[in-house]
Amino acid sequence: MEEQNKQVQLKNFNRRSVLGYIRKNGAATKAGLSAATGLTFMAIKKILEELEELGLIRCDAMEKGTVGRHALTYVINESYKYTIGVHINKFATRVALMDLRGHILCIERCSMERIFQNQSVFVETIVAAVEKVTAKAGIKKEDILGIGVGAPGPIDMENGVILTPPNMPFLNYLPLREVMEERTGCRVYLYKDTNAIAFGEYWDGEGKQASDLIYIDVDMGIGSGLIIDGKIKVGANSIAGEFGHITIDVNGPRCNCGNRGCLEAMSSGIAVLRELEKQLEEEESHPLYPKRKELVIEDVFEMVERNDLLTISILNQSAHYMGIAVSNLINILDPQMIILGGILIQNYPRYFQIVQTVANAKKVKGARENGMRVSALGENAGVIGAGEIVADDFFNRKVNEVFPRNGGMQE
Repeated sequence: MEEQNKQVQLKNFNRRSVLGYIRKNGAATKAGLSAATGLTFMAIKKILEELEELGLIRCDAMEKGTVGRHALTYVINESYKYTIGVHINKFATRVALMDLRGHILCIERCSMERIFQNQSVFVETIVAAVEKVTAKAGIKKEDILGIGVGAPGPIDMENGVILTPPNMPFLNYLPLREVMEERTGCRVYLYKDTNAIAFGEYWDGEGKQASDLIYIDVDMGIGSGLIIDGKIKVGANSIAGEFGHITIDVNGPRCNCGNRGCLEAMSSGIAVLRELEKQLEEEESHPLYPKRKELVIEDVFEMVERNDLLTISILNQSAHYMGIAVSNLINILDPQMIILGGILIQNYPRYFQIVQTVANAKKVKGARENGMRVSALGENAGVIGAGEIVADDFFNRKVNEVFPRNGGMQE
């Protein structure tokens, strides 16, 4: 019996390896899979036949070989099952239904401008959006693998609780995983928002060719997500990637977390607005002077379009601090890829250029430049990544439940 269990485990490992390679590369041939996994061509052929019969993959097209022959290419069967991704941030909560290749089939945007009276109303808003996207796409509940949620940290991963997000205090100590599982009947995966975004970039964005990457969210707050060897790095206490709360200046401005001189207090959208308000007190002729106490981030970008030097100088200083912080991150982790996204990156292109220049100038001399990119997924990165978290758990663990317990296969 023990030997039989070992054989089943080996078969399942090889099945998952084939699925994983196809998923990461988008498509694969028998020859490519054999070379990548070390399995014989015949073993690959048997695995592919089985996976195709189970409906997990499908034959996609003919690929022309180097000597005129044609090879079949295989892809993940995107309609085998579906995932739901939820991304919560200060401006909007997005809920999307996706197929198993990370394509959004239907998405709902819930504005966060309204003031939620309590956590129950907020959760009901998310649940209603989940039901809406599922109904719109015509997908049955039993075909949903689960719901991935990216929420502002810190997160208690073990218990599925949002702890004390500095910029969204109404979410304090919300047991979101348990409540949503009760309300939806689906398994819920709760992760920090920037980890979800990083995972989206890894699977479907600028990080597709990297095994290690760091995503930095330059938004109203500052956060980051770490992917190491294709896995989200959560940390011993679920706080890995709290990049916004590294100290830049011990005597700097007070951060919402309670400490002084955090990167978030000096480079975030909130920090930009705070500094702009402060400097406007001495600029009575400035167009924004009359509303200096009621500034919103859109005011900043409007002034940039008008080439306002005061606003531009504040954004440039913010980017400079960010570049210093990124150089420290490079010196510690030396990642293959660094991806920057968020409202400041998206709306002020020079921000990225300054970060890149400063980071490369201040990192260890002589080292090659690390890949640095702007997020290509934009505002949908979070929901895509949250859905991919569900898909990743399926392909690496729950897919074992789909495989037959025995049956001859690979050599």
